[in-house]
Amino acid sequence: MSKILAFKLPEQLSLESYAYFTAQVSEARRARLARFFHKEDAYRSLFGEILVRYILCSQLGQRNGNIQFEENPFGKPGVSGLPDFEYNVSHSGDWVLMIWGMNEGSLGVDIEQIRPIDIQIAERFFSVEEREALQGKSAGERQDFFYDLWTLKESYIKAIGTGLSRPLDSFTVQQREDGSFSLIAQAESMYLQTYTIAPDYKSAACSSCCTLPKAAAFIKLSELYVW
Repeated sequence: MSKILAFKLPEQLSLESYAYFTAQVSEARRARLARFFHKEDAYRSLFGEILVRYILCSQLGQRNGNIQFEENPFGKPGVSGLPDFEYNVSHSGDWVLMIWGMNEGSLGVDIEQIRPIDIQIAERFFSVEEREALQGKSAGERQDFFYDLWTLKESYIKAIGTGLSRPLDSFTVQQREDGSFSLIAQAESMYLQTYTIAPDYKSAACSSCCTLPKAAAFIKLSELYVW
């Protein structure tokens, strides 16, 4: 079964801790970190890669120095020499999420911090059916429902690995009577699930196998020092 790992970013890292973690990531990542103006952006980028390396080393017996990343033509990441290892990372606000699995098909994950938003943005990115479902919600429900749909759609796009060459309004996420969600009018057999990570956040995952975890596992900063 695939697994989801949730990590809350520290408010502040000591210089020693930051140096330790940056030493564990790739040169390309370190160069990217140096370009960030805000430390929060650097932390999100840094720990996105740290989580992947932590899983590869602690769960799959890889040596950190041997890990090399690759991308498909649309930018979806993978790990060189491990074609059966599928993963995806998302971050927003104070949180970083990672979904991973071996021989678990295609996986995608998304997390978004809930902020006030102009619901009219749905006209650009949601299908007709989704817009109608959104309008059918009460005024107090629309923002939450918007973020449910958004994270589910993003997780699907990330799972199939085609980027926005697949427009967000070209497929529909439908809410069932029991409150769960599914894709409709799709050739792929994909499975969707939402997750509660923290107040004021929405998150979701997508898999081509029906083995999504029921909940995310939370990891602390102290655990990331020992691989």
